[in-house]
Amino acid sequence: MKPNDKELMERYIYQVIRRLPKAQKDEVRMELEELISDMYTDKGSMEEVLTQLGDPADFAKQYQNGQSCLIGPEYFETYLWFIKVVLICTAVSILAVSFIHAFSQASVFAPQNGATVLIRGIGEGLTDGISNMLISCISAFGAVTLIFAIMERRKIKVEMKKAEKWSVEKLEDQKKTADLRWTPGFLEPVPDKKAIISRGDSIVGIVFIVIFSVLLIFAPGFFSAIFNEQTVPVFNLDQWDRILPVFVFSLMAGLVDEILRLVTGCYCKLVMISNMICGAIQIVSSVVVLKILPIWNPDFTDEIQTLLGDRAESAGKFFSLWNWELVSNGLLVLIVLITLSEIGVTVYKTVCYGVPAKDR
Repeated sequence: MKPNDKELMERYIYQVIRRLPKAQKDEVRMELEELISDMYTDKGSMEEVLTQLGDPADFAKQYQNGQSCLIGPEYFETYLWFIKVVLICTAVSILAVSFIHAFSQASVFAPQNGATVLIRGIGEGLTDGISNMLISCISAFGAVTLIFAIMERRKIKVEMKKAEKWSVEKLEDQKKTADLRWTPGFLEPVPDKKAIISRGDSIVGIVFIVIFSVLLIFAPGFFSAIFNEQTVPVFNLDQWDRILPVFVFSLMAGLVDEILRLVTGCYCKLVMISNMICGAIQIVSSVVVLKILPIWNPDFTDEIQTLLGDRAESAGKFFSLWNWELVSNGLLVLIVLITLSEIGVTVYKTVCYGVPAKDR
């Protein structure tokens, strides 16, 4: 078998097995290699063999159950893995926040009785934590399922665009339409190893986004300075209803980008465009949050000085130099640099090693 023919065979097999569950992939690969090799021996032309087998997307349906489903086999394995990560992160975050809040409240009512604080904290933490966890997990499950279902339906919608309503004007285009039938020339190359997107990178991003979102939504007071068993919030909680939607919108843009990278599995034009759009959304959101909205607690230094009492004099220089504007500018520069560097890496890997996105 010639090297070019072998590469065509590998491309075809790859496009078939990428649509199948992991448990079937190895078996189907061996079966296809044997089938194509036998047909090649008889016909002597790899293009003729693959043309006879037809579009790999249609050929893969022979190994699928053929039933309509919300999330098809191409995405289902990734969906299961992703939903486990999201649910675990959400549940752990909600329970942790509930226990922290319960113990802090209990210590206020019973500051001298450790046993009372412990019992009350555990009881309230479990009561609030379980109810909040169930609500949050159901919401997370629904959101993730909706995203994957949209991706599944969108793929079908793109494929169905070929079936247009017939009219007399279409007669002139019959020859062109015939030329668009699947041939081995449609096969994409197997992705370069450097074009593969690490699942580890995706899971780190997903875990961070989920945990950070939970804390911002359910426990913004978690981001506080602690002095003498009392807390001073960093954020302006009085304006939190204005600030939170922008925060969440920015994080959801990052989550969508991570899901797309996870499902696609390799750098391509679609991943590059998504990363650039989501990066732009995050930069604009950061400007809005840090430079327009009143995100920081305006009484932060005054409240700390009150808690410190006489000891505040020793930290007078620190308070005189403290400037929220400087903090905002520093964070904004850091966010912009990180986002632009990530976009740069994505563009570079897509241009140098990426694969076409027409079949993604």
